[in-house]
Amino acid sequence: MKSGRKFFFLFLVMAAIIFINTAGYMIIEEVDFTPALYMTILSVTTVGYREVFPLSTGGIFFTIWVILSGIGVFFYITVSIAEYIFEGRVRKILGRRRMKKFSELKNHVVIAGFGRMGEYVCRELAEKKIKFVVIENNPERFAIAEERNYNVLLNDATEDEALKLAGVRRAKTFISLLSSDADNIFTVLSTREFNPGIFIISRALEFGNEKKLCKIGANRVILPYELSSRRIVHTVLKPNVVEFLDTVTYSSPEIFLSIEEYTIREDSPLAGKEIKDTGLREEFNAMVVAIKRTKGVIFSPSSHEKIEVGDILILVGEKAKILGID
Repeated sequence: MKSGRKFFFLFLVMAAIIFINTAGYMIIEEVDFTPALYMTILSVTTVGYREVFPLSTGGIFFTIWVILSGIGVFFYITVSIAEYIFEGRVRKILGRRRMKKFSELKNHVVIAGFGRMGEYVCRELAEKKIKFVVIENNPERFAIAEERNYNVLLNDATEDEALKLAGVRRAKTFISLLSSDADNIFTVLSTREFNPGIFIISRALEFGNEKKLCKIGANRVILPYELSSRRIVHTVLKPNVVEFLDTVTYSSPEIFLSIEEYTIREDSPLAGKEIKDTGLREEFNAMVVAIKRTKGVIFSPSSHEKIEVGDILILVGEKAKILGID
């Protein structure tokens, strides 16, 4: 769009220069419109074929003005068009490569929207080396994401084609962070239709829309303002608890303590065992703080609690050791 406005403005300037200079020849040399226009075009383009009509002293000086006033704009337009065509071809080639790269992605994360929250989410995912694709329709925000070497599509996430290009059918998680709840609802609906098994996280700006997003397929709905308010209150009331949770949730490389989740599969060595017999504490220095099941969550489970297939263990311990349980 910006390129279109730029070229439109330049052509208007060029047309104005040609019109004014043509009128100047008609007045100074007292010639008709056609030879005056022809002389203007020859001078502006610096073709220098021949003088269409004899020039008076005033006409000579006027021709110098025509050349100086028109040549810069003419060549600027020519160079701009050449650059636009070249950049278009390069973008087309890169676009094909990008589409090919996207088609190879599986079990990745698709993020709709690269606003302030989307930017933060992408930075965190990139630091953790998680594969993701961003869909952003704002050219300026798209350029920022591209500069950071993110996989990004310049497209509208509310369009089905954009979701398909981003690979939602092969993705593991979809995050909708668009600027309106209506758009988030639309993308959640479409994504759930394309991929019934995908895990969907959505932002809701209005409190009442949280339930709507859950009903249409969102697994988790984030209310940024409510979440921020709760965190502020908790920091006031329980600053040490918040600090501890920050430590284990956003641990730095120097801090090994972390909260992790571990899903019990059929081939898991922990399946069918009581917690005390798993060796989690002795071998992996990990503590089970909760067990999530389809029927609910067991907090601070007993050491005699039997671990079942499909359980999700919430563990606190050293991340490296927890990841090595299998």
